[in-house]
Amino acid sequence: MFHLNVADLLSSYAGDSRELAFNGEVIPGFYPDIVFTKPLSFQLKLVSLDDGIEVIFEILQTEVEYEWDFYMVSISDISRTFREQYDPLAPDDIKFIDKGNIDLKEVLHEEILMAIL
Repeated sequence: MFHLNVADLLSSYAGDSRELAFNGEVIPGFYPDIVFTKPLSFQLKLVSLDDGIEVIFEILQTEVEYEWDFYMVSISDISRTFREQYDPLAPDDIKFIDKGNIDLKEVLHEEILMAIL
């Protein structure tokens, strides 16, 4: 559901960017522990790096149910780096690009959980 093709940015120059937005319902069961009670809305910027893509969530908003409690989620300026290859000198917070695609599913899950816990 949140796979993005970034092959064009990978073949472009470092610093090239594009912006994307999403506003819509998340299907029940998409995450086993989170139920979206309002649409998920986010704006992000993708920035080409020498060895990957930086994903900047400019804003992310929704309402979720987690362990029978309801939480409003509103976070901004969250950055995640997706690399083409593993860098043993920077193992933290690194996601990988698979055949020119990045998957935001895990990143969204982590950010929402960090915002409500």
